[in-house]
Amino acid sequence: MIIDILTITKNTVLFIGSFYGYLKLSKIKLRLLNLLDLLVAVIFATGLYYATKQIRLLVPIGFLMLTCLYCLARHRRAAMNTFIIGTISCGITIIMLAVAGIVSIPLEYLVFTLITNETVRNCVSVVVICLLILTAVFLIYRIKRFRSGLSFQSNDGSIELLLLISILSVFLFTLFYTSNVSSSPFEIIILSIIFCGLGFIVLWKKHVTNSYTKMIYKRNEDLYAQRIEEYEKERGELLNQSAELSKIIHRDNKLIPALAEAVQKLIAASPDKKDYKDLLVQIEKLSAERKEVINDYQAKSDTLPKTNNTALDAVIHFLHNKALQNGISAEFIVEAEAIPPLLDCVKDHTDLNTVLCDLGENAIIATKNISGGKIRIAFEVDGANAPSISFYDNGAKFDEKVLANMGKKRITTHKSEGGSGIGLMTLFEILHKYNASYCLDERSDNGEYTKQIKISFDNLHNISILNARENI
Repeated sequence: MIIDILTITKNTVLFIGSFYGYLKLSKIKLRLLNLLDLLVAVIFATGLYYATKQIRLLVPIGFLMLTCLYCLARHRRAAMNTFIIGTISCGITIIMLAVAGIVSIPLEYLVFTLITNETVRNCVSVVVICLLILTAVFLIYRIKRFRSGLSFQSNDGSIELLLLISILSVFLFTLFYTSNVSSSPFEIIILSIIFCGLGFIVLWKKHVTNSYTKMIYKRNEDLYAQRIEEYEKERGELLNQSAELSKIIHRDNKLIPALAEAVQKLIAASPDKKDYKDLLVQIEKLSAERKEVINDYQAKSDTLPKTNNTALDAVIHFLHNKALQNGISAEFIVEAEAIPPLLDCVKDHTDLNTVLCDLGENAIIATKNISGGKIRIAFEVDGANAPSISFYDNGAKFDEKVLANMGKKRITTHKSEGGSGIGLMTLFEILHKYNASYCLDERSDNGEYTKQIKISFDNLHNISILNARENI
């Protein structure tokens, strides 16, 4: 009975360390309600002990699955991210268990030397190891690298490395529970397949993420290259127009004073108004020529609204040109007071460009195959002075499957056009990163647009879908 209690106690400490690690790695603040985790840890430890009493080999995998499932149900984050962070948290706790075991060896030696009673000796050993585990866990999450949590947006490959190390530690922990490897070949093979599968999933996810990141970088390069080419073209046109205007101005600088002098003489010397006709025709011709040049200059100038931010202006031009290439009418509305708070909220402008490009291109894809396709992108400020970006289009409404899985898993209805669904998942990760709100409104008040997607940087992280379909 004492052995059972001691084992349950050690398992309880492992669960506590993993729950605490998940909170720290996910950047979730500790609250009074987290005391409930202590009770859950005791229940899980007890259940795991008795459920695996006959097959101790399943203790590590049970420990991992219970931790991840509880964190998923408790905090309701994205399933993939929860399992990744939960696995890393379990791996760190298991490593701390190994460290505690090594550190406690000298003390264990003293305990075995001084205490003869086996029960007392076991109790002291377990208490020492548990205290060392808790201390090690609390200390490791005070390291700067872990204290700031894990960010999937600014991942430099460290998450995948931590995940592989954690999977390896869980696997080695499983071998620890194997008293005789040769007598359990089937179990070892099954566990090896499971952990190799987990490793394959990790590497595949990294490959997909890297591919999407490369696609974003390539798109940004194309965007900036296109904008530079447009700037060079505009610069050439401006130089030509400036040369034409300079000639006209140079001519007018001589002609207009002469005409003014002639008019003065005529007014002073001749009461006959017929003398003004030739002069009047010449002045009208000059005025018409100047007006034509000015109108031509205005027509050739850039009419798109300006944000006074090079990156945002480049994205607006990119989406405008892409819409024109697909025969789509594009309208851009920029409230000047919306841009400064927007740039203050989204410090990483790559994230902002990603949101604009992904949702803008989605609107273009939705409207390019319909007659009279049109989109609108508006930079606005809400009533609470929160900056927002709204995307309107008159394309088809969202597929039911996309709505059901939005923000949960990758899904697309445009595979034939290169869609993968990863853009929408990345959008929700960015929303979570900046605590922004998402609203999809399919209740059209007029016949101009069929849907609106509004991203508000209001620090509320509200997700809402508004429509009038009975089956949604």
